[in-house]
Amino acid sequence: MSQPEFKHMFSPRTTNILLAASVVILLATLLVRFLTTAPQEWVLVSMGIGVFLFLLVAFDQPAEMK
Repeated sequence: MSQPEFKHMFSPRTTNILLAASVVILLATLLVRFLTTAPQEWVLVSMGIGVFLFLLVAFDQPAEMK
């Protein structure tokens, strides 16, 4: 059986932008979490958004063919 052809949802440029945005959001929320007295609910929401963007990019990548 052959594997079905994988089709990317995002262009490489969009993938790079999403990946960069997720890393920036996650680093910024870590800094805010440990260096300020910001409400923890907002920090967790921001981290959730960063993780969501990261997973969006991760699941758009093709599986390794063996």
